Amino acid sequence: MYDYLIVGQGLAGSLLAWRLINLGKKVLVLDDGHTSSSSMVAAGVINPLAGKRFNHAPQIHDWLEAVETTYTHLAQQAKEPFLQWVDMLRLFHSPEQHHFYARLPGQAAIADLLGGSFPPDEPSQPVQAPLGGFTQHRTGYVRLPALLHFLAHWLREHQALHIATVNHEDLEISAERVCYGSFQAGGIVFCDGYRSMHSPWFGYLPFAPDQGEILTLTQKPNARPGQLPNKIINGAEWLLPIDDGMFRLGSTHNHQTRDHQPTKEGTNKLLQGMNALLKNPQLLELVRSEAGVRPATSDRQPFLGTHPTCPKAHIFNGFGAHGSLMIPWYSEQMCRWLMRRQPLPETADIARYRDKIA
Repeated sequence: MYDYLIVGQGLAGSLLAWRLINLGKKVLVLDDGHTSSSSMVAAGVINPLAGKRFNHAPQIHDWLEAVETTYTHLAQQAKEPFLQWVDMLRLFHSPEQHHFYARLPGQAAIADLLGGSFPPDEPSQPVQAPLGGFTQHRTGYVRLPALLHFLAHWLREHQALHIATVNHEDLEISAERVCYGSFQAGGIVFCDGYRSMHSPWFGYLPFAPDQGEILTLTQKPNARPGQLPNKIINGAEWLLPIDDGMFRLGSTHNHQTRDHQPTKEGTNKLLQGMNALLKNPQLLELVRSEAGVRPATSDRQPFLGTHPTCPKAHIFNGFGAHGSLMIPWYSEQMCRWLMRRQPLPETADIARYRDKIA
């Protein structure tokens, strides 16, 4: 008898399971071998100022502290680094962004996130910046495939991972227990991304799945130091320098498609964006194209909590494109809710959609 079954070994399910096991709970993660995981495709970017308006959440420093402590602890366990801090250049790609940026320096709470601004065509990196921009601190990325492979190994060592494709009709959830085949548990947590929108328990929640395509590129042998960026570049598209002369380029957004197949149209769009972003785009060549479906939500807030009429069914989901930044902190809150019923953050608690249940 397990305390919890967790459906999905993406970043959400992995970190939640890791925390619960370390708190003494008996957990079994059910996963399809990452065949449908958006986490394995995602670039893992840490960006505390989101979108074209450079917005930040009230909990941003709590998120960043949890990012630092969680990924550092995991790196110490694995004896390999997962979190890499890298400054980001934000390039203005519309005139109105000057107005959005102008209100930032007056906000003392985010002073540590801001570097200086730069005028048009004078960036510190080999990029095209016709409208100027600014430098942003406390940004970086998480090496998600390496982290998820380590956590899969860790879960196996704790006899806490079972490879299976979970169909909702194969689950029995009663007032007393949860049954899946021969496995029984005191509760189940759905961390299975956008697939929860088809769940008989959580299908009422307003998911807004967002398919995104990302490219991996490598620099050509004739590239010289200084000809390509060594910081994250964020304009209309973003470019992330990773290890050994490799780069990730992203990303597209498609709310109609829900598959993991990259398209020629998506690849061409990103490459065109790269040509407009870099001074020397010819020094990069395409290695592969990938696609994943982000579990985004209509109000851009995650879904945490317990079904109002089925107390054994829980959800920890809906982190969209910001999972690497948000999940470390929210997984702590979810553990407190599951173990001690400490209140969840109101903006994330699925109680906000109680009236949507048919």
